Amino acid sequence: MPTQNSFERGPFITAALFCEKLLQETDGVKSAIRIVDRVIIQTEGPQPPNEMPSFNLQTTLFLQFKSGAARGPLQLEVRMVKPSVDTKSILSRTVLFEGEDDRGTDIICYLNLKVDQSGIYWFYVYLDDVIVTRLPLRIIYLKQIRQISTPSTGNP
Repeated sequence: MPTQNSFERGPFITAALFCEKLLQETDGVKSAIRIVDRVIIQTEGPQPPNEMPSFNLQTTLFLQFKSGAARGPLQLEVRMVKPSVDTKSILSRTVLFEGEDDRGTDIICYLNLKVDQSGIYWFYVYLDDVIVTRLPLRIIYLKQIRQISTPSTGNP
């Protein structure tokens, strides 16, 4: 069972989201474009598959931390838990917290995830093996049955 957040004096997470694109201006200001928390996959035809076909999902994970009282390096890890409860580490790196309490660090991670199940994918964010937050990403599979129309012959 994951450990609860014990960072009462920092670091603090100020943003955790998925988006299609993250812009960074010359002054350092960031803009998240098309924030995503659900993806709808649709197939159609006379007999669409019952199981969702697997696909690659390209998305950007943006995490923003402020130091608070934290100083020095901490190990960041993001673990993805599929609806089937399979767990996979998708990001692991050292994050350095330094300077004043309101200074921090931004993590921008461009992901190419193989998605092979519908349901909620949970992304757990850890600092030094302690959960600081988790993000849901719901994958919805819709199958549309469409009969193929045959052209009329024009005969009565």
